[in-house]
Amino acid sequence: MPSAASAQAGVFSVDQAKAAGLTRHQVDQRLRNGTWTRIVGRALIRSGVSVGPVQHVQAAALCWPDAVVCLGTAARFHRLPVSDDGLIHVNVPSPRQHRGILRVHAYPLLGDDVVRAGAGRVTSRERTILDCVGRLDPLEASTLVAWAISRRSVDADLVAEWVGKHPRAWGNVRRRTAVEQLASRAASPAEQLLHDLLRGAGIVGWTAGASLFAEVGVAASADVWFPDARLVIEVDGRAFHGADRFQADRTRQNQLVAAGCTVLRYTWDDLTRRPTEVVHQIRANLTRLGQRLG
Repeated sequence: MPSAASAQAGVFSVDQAKAAGLTRHQVDQRLRNGTWTRIVGRALIRSGVSVGPVQHVQAAALCWPDAVVCLGTAARFHRLPVSDDGLIHVNVPSPRQHRGILRVHAYPLLGDDVVRAGAGRVTSRERTILDCVGRLDPLEASTLVAWAISRRSVDADLVAEWVGKHPRAWGNVRRRTAVEQLASRAASPAEQLLHDLLRGAGIVGWTAGASLFAEVGVAASADVWFPDARLVIEVDGRAFHGADRFQADRTRQNQLVAAGCTVLRYTWDDLTRRPTEVVHQIRANLTRLGQRLG
């Protein structure tokens, strides 16, 4: 295997193999007998080596040195919660056709939008979030924004400022929705849906993502907190979080109840299939707890 591969996450080109002393016949022979495998174009890797986004960045650079890996591939490189479509998405400065799993995109990038990664280049984490939020389907975009909220990767002001500077950028409708979600601090699509239900019903007097330690003495945060009623609303998203998360949630709930709080829990199914019942139950509890309704 060419020495260049060690600096390229195990990826190398046909030309690099030939520069290391192999003939084209020897390269083809290794491909035929399965010693090496082709990622895309002239980018190769030793069989058995795991191929992921890091390798895809190197492979893209070996095929098209002027390419910048972007969108879903860049998201996976930065470990963002974006699904793998099996393609390598690249931004290129000149027109060209898709090549194998390389998918071509063309939109303006500034110097700060791009970072080096070995032999390749990839959009920065911040720019990748902005790009993906504008181009993913609404649910996956909302999930990505929730991830960004939980890790403070971007905020509403940053996204709003970017949209203001690029008013005609494709995907701005979804970016504006992301601004609203970032401002609401909804850390999941389910939380965003709960916020929408509360606003739609005219229920006020609550805050999102509230820390409860100062008010109730429990080291926890509430998805939605009604301080006057000491009512906590928790949302269980669509994904199953495992036995450890289940136990931690129940332990925290017991602590909150012991501290004099009322806790209501809702699932994704509750919010999507029984929204009227959810709103009615919240209203009933607020009335019982003596809070004036909006």
